Amino acid sequence: MTHNLGVDVGGTFTDVIVFDEDTHELTTDKVLSTPANPSEGVINGIDEATEKADTSVAELELLFHGTTVVTNMLLEETGARVGLVTSNGHEDVLHLARAWTPGPLYGWMDMDKPDPLADLVDTRSISGRISSPDGEELEPINEQEVREQVRDLADSGVESLTVALLNAYLNPEHEERVREIVEDEVPDLPVSISSEIVPEYGEYERTLTTVINDYARPQVINYLNDLDESLEEAGSTATMNVVRSDGGLMSSDAAKSRPVELALSGPSGGVVGAATIAEKKGVPDVLTLDMGGTSTDVSLVEDGKPETTRQTKVGYREFKSRAVDVNTVGAGGGSIARVQLSGSLQVGPESSGADPGPACYGQGGEEPTVTDANVVLGRIPSSVELGGTMELDREAARDVIEDLAEERGSTVEEAAQAVLDITNEEMHGALRVVSVERGYDPRDFGLVAFGGAGPMHANALADVMDAYPLIIPPGPGVMSAFGFLTSDVQNEFSETYLETDLDITGEDVYEELMTLRDEATEWLESEGVDEEAHDFDYFADCRYYRQDIQMSIPVDIDKLRGDAGLKDIKGAFEARHDQQFGFSLDTPLEIANLRVVGKGEIQGVTIEEQKLQGTDASHAEVDTNDVFFDGEYYETSIYDRAELQPGNELEGPAILIEDDSTVVIQPDHTASIDKYANIEVNRSDSA
Repeated sequence: MTHNLGVDVGGTFTDVIVFDEDTHELTTDKVLSTPANPSEGVINGIDEATEKADTSVAELELLFHGTTVVTNMLLEETGARVGLVTSNGHEDVLHLARAWTPGPLYGWMDMDKPDPLADLVDTRSISGRISSPDGEELEPINEQEVREQVRDLADSGVESLTVALLNAYLNPEHEERVREIVEDEVPDLPVSISSEIVPEYGEYERTLTTVINDYARPQVINYLNDLDESLEEAGSTATMNVVRSDGGLMSSDAAKSRPVELALSGPSGGVVGAATIAEKKGVPDVLTLDMGGTSTDVSLVEDGKPETTRQTKVGYREFKSRAVDVNTVGAGGGSIARVQLSGSLQVGPESSGADPGPACYGQGGEEPTVTDANVVLGRIPSSVELGGTMELDREAARDVIEDLAEERGSTVEEAAQAVLDITNEEMHGALRVVSVERGYDPRDFGLVAFGGAGPMHANALADVMDAYPLIIPPGPGVMSAFGFLTSDVQNEFSETYLETDLDITGEDVYEELMTLRDEATEWLESEGVDEEAHDFDYFADCRYYRQDIQMSIPVDIDKLRGDAGLKDIKGAFEARHDQQFGFSLDTPLEIANLRVVGKGEIQGVTIEEQKLQGTDASHAEVDTNDVFFDGEYYETSIYDRAELQPGNELEGPAILIEDDSTVVIQPDHTASIDKYANIEVNRSDSA
């Protein structure tokens, strides 16, 4: 028997999902993460999940791994000491940065500006110049000077090295030679060059992104080496792929070279999985809602493809790396509710975390949270045990919400409902950012909800946004790990172009894209992807001439060589510009960058249709509870989701329970189980 496995390492839990290629069964599991050595938690999770799936580590064929190691390193500033080699006169590039102040309006008055990740004392400059815009060598580098500077940095104790020279994106020869010297002088020192990490204009962004890559490299190398060794000791011969921020995959060796591309590894998996499930259902345009214990991630999927961005942000640092476009807000199950001095109620962004957690966890939490409010209103039924094992302390939940109600001068139910209303509004605002504020009408989209808490709140959000159908996939609490199984090997190759449509032809653009395609092909071959599995997407970053607002426009490579090629690109750009900003200009189009995304399909999981059974769902009903909706209690049926079969239908209000999540169906709504075992929720005909 052959099995594939996806594992998602979070701050609190490590989620694992196993797919049996013979029976097409999915087995899920959760174990505690081990932040001191994340590979231990991964191995623990793999051992538990494979045993649960009646298999072994040795029988795994493919292993897909997403991790928050880089994210946490950037947020906690626990990365390596980075040395920076740059051009003479540009030593302060990271300090000068951009004219942007972190924090709220007027935050500069008391802001604590984050320190650059490569300190000035670890920065060295060298001679040599490349001209702009033609990339000619104006002054050669002094190799003896480079050797002295490299030795000086190595002796000072830097753990990795970044080489970011002026105009290297136009001609990388100087950077490549410096790297050769570094590898000759200090063979064990990890080194990255900016012309490979970000081969585009923008000296600050190119330098920052490459420094972040080296800030993470030593720890990522050690982590992945430990994991590879542990898997080998356990008898694994599985091919391991690491999940990128854009939802694609790359080999463990590639991840060790480019860890900056793992910064949003976890959240991307959930969006990719949601997109796959929704497209399979025939709903290619969806919004995604991933609500966990501390925060909520939302995204938009159009025509089956997640929206991506070239600007990745972690904490206060924004850098150039392709990623799924996720908007995050501090609204989660553990978000704490407090009455402000003004008398208003605030929920989040502070969270109770996993320790002590919400009061209902029974671990000493003394502040009211969103989860406590759900418990008080009956949205989490009395029979539910967290993760299938932890019994909830309902009395403690009521006590903390009662204290909140006394401060507000309201009933306990009104206080709990207010907590949920504010939380839902926070998530509604995040969904508007990725839809309405970018020119999309949410009513044209469905909503896919997952995460441990997402299915409890999703019906209310779908109702507010009129985004139907609401889709809740199987195993919503481990959706990111499932998404890894649906991902493809993927990487992006780009170059700065900077030409207007008045000066070029479609043939010119075609030839440049073919050069990038050759690079993508070479990379896919190095990743072991068979030629017949290769696929390519083409993009042009466009803007109006002399403006800096860029949009990445898909390019139809087959049409590009004809007379309409550039006109199609300009027409698509102007339509997107008009959609987002409400106007277009009679101005030449400038192509700033060209991109090719090379993809290689890997069949990690198969989503199969199941035979529809009857509509009667009564066999899955396990209880009835009084649940508070819209200012009153409703007698509400409780269903065991595992017992529901494709074709079953039920009327709201209803609650569906499973080990990793709880699904709330509101009054005046209906739910059905589709042929892929998803829950589909719509408004009742009478609503």
